[in-house]
Amino acid sequence: MLALTETTSTAGLSRLAEHPTEDDGFGATGGQSAALIAVAEATHMPMFFTDDHAPGDPIIFANDAFLALTGHARAVILGKPLEALLGSVIDSTSMSLIQQEMRAGSHGTWGMPCRRINGPDFMATVFLSPIADKHGAVHQHMFTFVETDGQVERLLDQRNAMHALYAMAPGFIATSNGPDHRFSFANASYKRFVAKEDLEGRTVAESMPEIVEQGFLKVLDDVYRSGEPFVGKGIPMEIVNPQTGEKALRYCDFVYQAVRDADGTITGLFCEGYDVTEQRETAEKLSTLQAQMIHVSRVNAMGTMAATLAHELNQPLAAIANYAAGISRLADPRLDDAASPNSGRLAFALRGIEEAAQRAGDIIRNLREMTRRREPDRAAFDLQDAVSECIRLVQATVSPAITITQDIPVATHMAADRVQIQQVIINLLRNACDAVMGTPIKQVTVSAKVVDAHLVVCICDTGAGVAIEVAEQIFAWSESSKEGGMGLGLSISRTIVEAHNGRIWLENSSPDGSELCFSVPIKDDAAVAGHSSA
Repeated sequence: MLALTETTSTAGLSRLAEHPTEDDGFGATGGQSAALIAVAEATHMPMFFTDDHAPGDPIIFANDAFLALTGHARAVILGKPLEALLGSVIDSTSMSLIQQEMRAGSHGTWGMPCRRINGPDFMATVFLSPIADKHGAVHQHMFTFVETDGQVERLLDQRNAMHALYAMAPGFIATSNGPDHRFSFANASYKRFVAKEDLEGRTVAESMPEIVEQGFLKVLDDVYRSGEPFVGKGIPMEIVNPQTGEKALRYCDFVYQAVRDADGTITGLFCEGYDVTEQRETAEKLSTLQAQMIHVSRVNAMGTMAATLAHELNQPLAAIANYAAGISRLADPRLDDAASPNSGRLAFALRGIEEAAQRAGDIIRNLREMTRRREPDRAAFDLQDAVSECIRLVQATVSPAITITQDIPVATHMAADRVQIQQVIINLLRNACDAVMGTPIKQVTVSAKVVDAHLVVCICDTGAGVAIEVAEQIFAWSESSKEGGMGLGLSISRTIVEAHNGRIWLENSSPDGSELCFSVPIKDDAAVAGHSSA
């Protein structure tokens, strides 16, 4: 800020008056300087001159227009150093710039508020002009003032009108000054979005430290440094409520733009944007609804398919079971013949065929019942025995190198639809076996425990883990990457578990393996032994 303050000593232009024929440093002889002084004195443009040769650049001339503008007395300011006139209220950096321009013999222009001795402050444009002698050497400097109060008032009116427009804008708008991004304006929408009122005059880092942690301050710094705008679409931002300290996740579309002065220098930033949280949530709900509709359509299709399969396959499956049973009866003497090396294997295979055929029919019937949206049939069954059946069926279809074990205490019972729960366990076991195929250790384990009135069954494998992008949608229907697969296994498993008022989830996943679990509530009539609540 430039302030014109009154000094206490006196000086004059007596040297110029007393020696009119000397080269006076105004670029000519005294006669010509007298003409320059006369012009300067007569003009209505406020100005003063400084002497470059004397220490401190003292004031050697001030015209009446300058004295009238500032309220200074000529006798008081003449002979005083320039810094005494300006330096009491101008910052050291600005004063240093003025002195640099003077030492360089350059012209300069500054817009700054000035102070009168008596009366209101005013805005002025200050022009610095070096005055050289006939040899080109600079001996004096001329400071000229142009009062710009009217322009400033118009600019202020325009700014106020713009701020009023910004304040009523539906989107959020904020402006900041300087490299530390100090708020100069924030409209009501912006304050609502960030859940803070006291912004003007404070830096972004002071007002919202949480966005510093999220990397937004670096974006502001980059725009301020480069001048390149930043455009964000659907950007998540965590906002801290100052009253409760709770964080709320918001989404916004916004742009950061650099603000420049007349010289093109970046002086601040302009931010404009919109809170799109509701649109984002609406889109997510719509996506969920679409997924549910697709799921309903798929369930209906499954119902039709299950009814068709039940009708078409029940008879051949029954025939297979009957033939297996008949062969067993006809071959009983041979199966009991200890001398025959393959008799045990043959008996085991025949029982397996019979059990598999029976199980296939049960699965088809249960799938059909499940699509009718009724509560599953619940009956207490021995979980260890049911899991052993599942392991035996899966083990028969996978590589002998895979070891499947169970860690389920004796007399552990579950109240659920046995066939459906076995279907879930088989699906999880098959996925686990697929996961360990490419690993050195091929181990799959089934365990069970009680947690908060739920019986939790976990299938743990030594595979390579589940990728993050896969884990997010692991229980939703998707195109299967397996040859011949339909991508329905885990989706059906989730449907079965949720029909039992339980849930299914990915408990752990790492390069050393994965653990998938599902839980079913413990019913009063289910005898669960061998466990304590975890």
